Amino acid sequence: MSITPSEFEEEVRRVARALWPQAAHGGPEIVDEREVDGVFDTEEVSHMVEATMDRRVGKAHNVGPKLHGHLKRARNRGTFAKSWFVTYEPPTADQRKVLRTYDPAIEAVSYDQFRSKIVDAREYLRLRDKASWGSAANPATNSAVDLIKYVQLGITLTPAAPVASIHARKTTKTPTPKTTSSLSDIVAAIERGEHVALLGDYGAGKSMTLREIHSRLGRKYLANESHRFPITLSLRRHYGQDDLAEAISRHAVHLGFPNPDKLVNAWRSGYAYILLDGFDELAAPGWSGSPEAIRENRRAATVLVKEFVGESRAEAGVVVAGRRFYFDSLHEMGRSLFDGAPHLIASLSDFTDAQAREFLGQFEGPDATALPDWLPVRPLLLGHLAVEGIIGDIGDGEGLAPAPGWDWLLTKISERESFIRQGVDGAAVREVIEQLAGFARQTPQGVGPVTMSDIVDAFTVVRRQPPSDKELTLLQRLPGLGGEEDDSERGTRRFVDTDLASAAQAAQLTRFIMDPHGNYDGFNPKKWTSSMEPLGIDVAAFQLSNLEVQEGQVRKALDQAVRTDCGELAADVVRIAIALDIDLQTSKSLKYVVSNAIIPSLDISEGGPNLNGVEFTHCLFSELVVSGDPAEAGLPRFYSCDVMETLGRLGESDMPKGNFQDCTFTDFPDAADRNATIMDSTILPVGTRVVMILLRKLYMQRGSGRKDSALTRGMSASDAALVSPALQLLQHENLVFATRSGKNKVWLPDRSAGPRVRAFLDAPRVGDDPLVEGSKEIGLRR
Repeated sequence: MSITPSEFEEEVRRVARALWPQAAHGGPEIVDEREVDGVFDTEEVSHMVEATMDRRVGKAHNVGPKLHGHLKRARNRGTFAKSWFVTYEPPTADQRKVLRTYDPAIEAVSYDQFRSKIVDAREYLRLRDKASWGSAANPATNSAVDLIKYVQLGITLTPAAPVASIHARKTTKTPTPKTTSSLSDIVAAIERGEHVALLGDYGAGKSMTLREIHSRLGRKYLANESHRFPITLSLRRHYGQDDLAEAISRHAVHLGFPNPDKLVNAWRSGYAYILLDGFDELAAPGWSGSPEAIRENRRAATVLVKEFVGESRAEAGVVVAGRRFYFDSLHEMGRSLFDGAPHLIASLSDFTDAQAREFLGQFEGPDATALPDWLPVRPLLLGHLAVEGIIGDIGDGEGLAPAPGWDWLLTKISERESFIRQGVDGAAVREVIEQLAGFARQTPQGVGPVTMSDIVDAFTVVRRQPPSDKELTLLQRLPGLGGEEDDSERGTRRFVDTDLASAAQAAQLTRFIMDPHGNYDGFNPKKWTSSMEPLGIDVAAFQLSNLEVQEGQVRKALDQAVRTDCGELAADVVRIAIALDIDLQTSKSLKYVVSNAIIPSLDISEGGPNLNGVEFTHCLFSELVVSGDPAEAGLPRFYSCDVMETLGRLGESDMPKGNFQDCTFTDFPDAADRNATIMDSTILPVGTRVVMILLRKLYMQRGSGRKDSALTRGMSASDAALVSPALQLLQHENLVFATRSGKNKVWLPDRSAGPRVRAFLDAPRVGDDPLVEGSKEIGLRR
């Protein structure tokens, strides 16, 4: 750190006062008509301190007589005294030699040695590095200590609006209004004495980020760039505590640090920053189902955090990390953690694609040049995917499809949560998430809101008993749950990660198809407001395939759903049959009638199963996908249905004749006039036109992918012949990749390439994008 000689002298006096609290008013004095940097008298010992940044031997000659005189007077009085010569850098050999000639009892020490008498911070930092960091773990080894390299995440740093304090107390420094994405700015804020809430969702890298903040502050201390060092506590080890000294002492004992009291003294003296990981892992005994009581429970559970914030010295910042939606609102968080005082909010975002690739570079094998839309880019999940070798499959000819990927991820997410709270294993956590996702299907948007009572009921259904206080903490931090403005007052939550919700909702459908006459607690499809999203259907189909479901079981399940007048459930089963290529044929007098259902997506394809036994009446389809030229005799019948968007057909006249009666169609994105505008352009090479059509279908339209047979729809035979080389170009440029859904090949876009694709579509003839020249050459090769 940059420091002047007078500032150094004052800093040494600060250390002395911390070392000898009884001499808190000690300081510079005139002794024998000479100024001394500091005299500090305790009941037992009188200390004289001289501090210098001067490495010349003359300085030792200058102060030697003063330090010797102090010791001599004490000896004459028969009292105890000590004399200290404190240097910014270690004393030179010549300085030590000179001081010994004045008095061998003079202590010549460096500033680092002097301040270590408060606490051996070097030893603390060494031991801290050998302990775990919250929930962080090396995905390759599962080690909680030998962690992988930290990769910078996107961070938004903003000041929180002050809120009314629960108890009158002093306020901390008002934050500087700013927004930044630099970890260095968080470190600087802590050094200014500001308090920071580090927020993120599950697997976002909160513990790793806090560890990096700890490391940066520790390195500054070890390099003498700061006189404060970080003390980082994992709050999961401090359940039920509210005594600050006891918490630090327990932390020290856990590390094997030999002097817990000195660690406490260092913090109380302002020589340590406090970093607290996992405020969302704290629990308090006793709760009831009302939102007000649950908020009070959270406030009581996090009192240790509030006390640390309130009792820390004004110049020593505090950082607290946890999940944003543990609290109903930022207002509640501000009151509970900071007692209404001003603070900064540091919000972590997912990896950018560049950051994700840097992160993956630490693992052997994965070479993810293309990251698909379904792939979550949070450190936790991405690391597990890399270790399991799944990333290496992405970008190959036919990489991992979303359904098996999300089914696997849901298991990993649940296992991680069970590790945090012992006593509830990963399988049980997954069942709770799946049950809650089933409850969420009863809401208008299918993702919530759900109340805390719903969450507790989901746990009770799975575990056959209400949650304990510690298990309640688990429930308040379930992954994927968040809130909107309307949820803050009601204390409700909703699935903000819709893919996770869709994957979790598959379980109830899978269970029903395997045993359609079973009696399941918490299963009420009559209250469902919509059929499942496509991902949920694909996950259920994947699970059923692994269970080797028989075709007869699927038909039996559909019959039961129709007989009990569960339209959304029946629609789900029909879509499962399509995904598993199971025929649904019946006699003319017996039909599977799906009525009054809202269906996000239905895919009928050339070469698909025979569905002529299915009728849809008064249903609303958000999306209808017609791939290839399916035979009309094998298609379902649609009566008085509304279709918002029809893909794979050019217009209403292009729909299969006789299968749609009294139906309305809103939009045909593949309409001939739209694609014809591109294909008829005389100023664009034909290869460029084909590439543009493919990019529009894959990037600009609803849906996560398109089947092979859907890509050539609306093209002439000569243009369709260019689709294969155009796809090869797009694969080479990491813009698309192929996977499989059942027996169908499906093309998916690369999540990171949206801006590049839009730029090319806006200006396909100019610029240095390789697509410009590459697409021209496609047409020249035919």
